Amino acid sequence: MGDIIVGGILVVVITLILRVMKKNKATHSCNGNCGNCKGCH
Repeated sequence: MGDIIVGGILVVVITLILRVMKKNKATHSCNGNCGNCKGCH
């Protein structure tokens, strides 16, 4: 029973991390114009 709970918590944590990473990538994309972006390099 404990394994199921720990596995469920891991799935939730990994899902949240992936969502945050995807959101950060979408907001920091330069689209090839690094003069307008502070986070390219």
